[in-house]
Amino acid sequence: MRTVPISLFTCAALALAAQPAQPRRSPPFSILRPDAQPLTLASFRGKVVALVFISTTCPHCQEFTGKLVPIAKEYAPRGVQFLECAVNEGAKAAVPGFVQQFQPPFPVGFNTQAAVDEYLRRSILFTFYVPHVVFLDRNGMIVGDFEGESDFMKDAAANTRKELDKLLTAKAPAGKKTGSPAKTVGTASK
Repeated sequence: MRTVPISLFTCAALALAAQPAQPRRSPPFSILRPDAQPLTLASFRGKVVALVFISTTCPHCQEFTGKLVPIAKEYAPRGVQFLECAVNEGAKAAVPGFVQQFQPPFPVGFNTQAAVDEYLRRSILFTFYVPHVVFLDRNGMIVGDFEGESDFMKDAAANTRKELDKLLTAKAPAGKKTGSPAKTVGTASK
């Protein structure tokens, strides 16, 4: 058996990656849309948000989008906003066809990989796996962050429901009502 020396930097990076994520305030982020105004995460404050980073050409992302359609229809009236943001090259041109094919009842847009890396506070040293799901609570705090290669994706539909149920039972911010029907923003293209 051959041993491979590991640098101190690699050990520190692996240790940080292995630690459970602590809730943190969501930084500003916009989802760009063809022929529509950008959507800002801040505009959904007061709702639980499931933000999914995808590649329009990724079969796993396409399958996950299909699984999200009935979940989004079920949870939107309970105050949950689903959003998808494509990060692949050519996403701006691909999003309308993706929306037409998969008919998600939630907005789908795009942004650059660099913008997503900055939002997620990711180092370019690590591979970015999609789909990548980020859950925000009603206060705009990132409380869940699950990459495509994580255990979360082994049963993505059940785990998404579990995360949403947990967030929906959490106390709402002052002045916000829970359980009232929420208006869902339209899809990226029409």
